Amino acid sequence: MEEEIVKKLEKLSEREILGYAIASEEDAIQFYLKLSEGRGELIAEFFKDLAKAEQAHKTLLLNLHENLFGSREYTVPEDVPFAESTVNIVTLGNLVEALKTALMNEKTAERVYTLLAKKLPEHRILFDFLAAQERAHYRAIEAHEEYLEGLMRGKPEYVEAPPHVIFNQVEIYYKPRTQP
Repeated sequence: MEEEIVKKLEKLSEREILGYAIASEEDAIQFYLKLSEGRGELIAEFFKDLAKAEQAHKTLLLNLHENLFGSREYTVPEDVPFAESTVNIVTLGNLVEALKTALMNEKTAERVYTLLAKKLPEHRILFDFLAAQERAHYRAIEAHEEYLEGLMRGKPEYVEAPPHVIFNQVEIYYKPRTQP
């Protein structure tokens, strides 16, 4: 899907690609906020931090859009799909699938910023920075996804376990409970 998205974007104007990038950042914000719900404080903070970073990216892009086109109003091109970002996390297996979607989203975002760096070379510093950030997000998400997959390989019953069961085991060390 990543390749399909990038090929479609390559044929569009800089304004349309920028609009797509802004909308993608908004989509990522909502996706990560949804992933943060009911998972335990530590993993929730991880996803909230990703959402904050995506919000900062969106702000940068909106400011650039206003600078280039005189408005913060952007258009999202039709026929260029976003990666699936519906989140219904009931099991740890669902969470791992959501993380795989997040990995694809981050890789696509990196490629979009690389494309924008070529199309708008006067803003290359910004787009290279955003691409680097998306690579960093990818690596952080990948580490969590690998951890959870390893956990499920070791205990196949975890595939169907609610994620909070696993994260509550970690949280015991984060906020030890004392006996009254």
